[in-house]
Amino acid sequence: MSNRRLEVAAWALLAAQVAHGLTPADTDAEGYVGPVGGLLLLVATMTAIAGLRRHRPWAPRLAAWTGLAVALGFTLYHATPFASPVTNPYIGEQPGLAAWTTVILSIAAGLWTAFHARLQEAAM
Repeated sequence: MSNRRLEVAAWALLAAQVAHGLTPADTDAEGYVGPVGGLLLLVATMTAIAGLRRHRPWAPRLAAWTGLAVALGFTLYHATPFASPVTNPYIGEQPGLAAWTTVILSIAAGLWTAFHARLQEAAM
């Protein structure tokens, strides 16, 4: 099975992550967890894309876990109403439409990537 759909999903994930990182959001709870975790997941996404382009056997699994981690991470970090030292909830804040849009796109792209990665692994 071709990994073209998975690669497209991974590129969409990368684009959503970058767009979110470049989108300003005015919130009270920003700390270091988001930027550090986000950078690690951005590197993981780029590594998965490089592996997919080189047809490495580990790349679909990395893409699956990275997509899942991004989707879950964005949900826990931004879409929960609980403020803590490791969250930056947008609920109850006014980060703006662009910030919410990039959160939703990142979650969707993460799930899309994980879905296609699991399909590809099942076909192997």
